[in-house]
Amino acid sequence: MRNRPAPGEVLLAVFFASLGLVWIVAALRMPLWEGFAPQTGFMPLAYGILLTALAVVIVAKLFMPQATAHAEPPIRKPLIVLAALAAGIAGLEVVGFAASIFLLLLALFVAVERLPIVRSILVAAGTAAVLLLVFRTWLGVTLPIGPLGI
Repeated sequence: MRNRPAPGEVLLAVFFASLGLVWIVAALRMPLWEGFAPQTGFMPLAYGILLTALAVVIVAKLFMPQATAHAEPPIRKPLIVLAALAAGIAGLEVVGFAASIFLLLLALFVAVERLPIVRSILVAAGTAAVLLLVFRTWLGVTLPIGPLGI
């Protein structure tokens, strides 16, 4: 059975394809290359070709028959991510930057990605340490310090 795509999806893809064509036409009126360096028309031409090609692929995919019906996407993971982000932001001033980021990443690795606990702890700790090194030490950004002093 062939499903018809939503008219809005087709219209949006056609809009982007026509926008890409406008970029291509405008870029062809500008100098593209001189000597060993690209000129002002090179990037708009490349972006126009890329945008048009991607829009054509999307339109073609919209009209291809769908083999299976898509199930309703699960809502559990996005809600866990949202809750973890909210708790991480709320915990910045309470437990400090390093602990908050560590706990946020640990929760995401364990609850959402279902990674082994030891690997999750190591990666979360390493990431928090690198972020502290970059922002506090190298960039001199003042970050919230928790009761542990980190």
